[in-house]
Amino acid sequence: MKVRYRVFKDFNQEEVEKLRTLGIDVVPGFDAFLLDVDHARLGVVKKIIAEEWDHAISLETEFSEEDRRNSSFLHVYPAKLIGYPQPESAGYEFPFDLYPYLKDVFEIENKDPEFGLLKGKQIGSYQLKKEPHWGSSSVGSAFWIQDSIFVRPEIYKTIFQPLGIKSMPVLEYKTKRELKKVLQILPQGISNADLDINNHHVNEIEKVEQWGINKYILKGEGFYPDFKSAPGDLDFFMTKEHFGGGGFTVRAIIISQKLYRLLEQNKIKGLNYEPMAC
Repeated sequence: MKVRYRVFKDFNQEEVEKLRTLGIDVVPGFDAFLLDVDHARLGVVKKIIAEEWDHAISLETEFSEEDRRNSSFLHVYPAKLIGYPQPESAGYEFPFDLYPYLKDVFEIENKDPEFGLLKGKQIGSYQLKKEPHWGSSSVGSAFWIQDSIFVRPEIYKTIFQPLGIKSMPVLEYKTKRELKKVLQILPQGISNADLDINNHHVNEIEKVEQWGINKYILKGEGFYPDFKSAPGDLDFFMTKEHFGGGGFTVRAIIISQKLYRLLEQNKIKGLNYEPMAC
């Protein structure tokens, strides 16, 4: 198990060139790289990122295959991002002035100028500008909506559909036609069990009294919090708990060991996996 910084930001050309001299390859614009917390050139990298460092980093833990295989359930988040949901901006009223790409995609349970919105049932399809470039990946997400997972259609049919996991088409923004190289997979439900979140897991807790929820920001060190009891007979589902800061509010995505084995056996790329333990 190894702890690393994940550095995600809008890189300018000067930063790209300086990082390249350290053997770190990023492209101009939004990109990310991983760096060991004990890296010999950590101080140099911090100087390049400068005042943006604290806002650009999150901690991630690299787990062994044994760690992942010994966990009944795993938290997953995307390693592959296939673009931006559309529209990126529009003249809508709040909250869709801030989240235009969610309009007609989700029912809205709650909204607040400080905390943004709390999504309810999904009622429509996401939209992208064009067919995604998957590269060597077959599963991933998109910027701003990383609690939603997308897959190649052929992977959906061979891995996800046999488990009873449903899908939804993704639309081309201009034409509203269904894209042929991508599907969204839909969570089977929400966990029946609470997560066993302890102080050593938590970096910050934000209480949203008007919504009746807490939002957690986890440290990212070590195992993901485990369930207090059985979460239900599900393979792809969401936590009861909400995560994020400010106007960002999401549930975490969880998969079963059964689904993890299928993804690994078929060498499916595009997700990061965090085994769950107290």
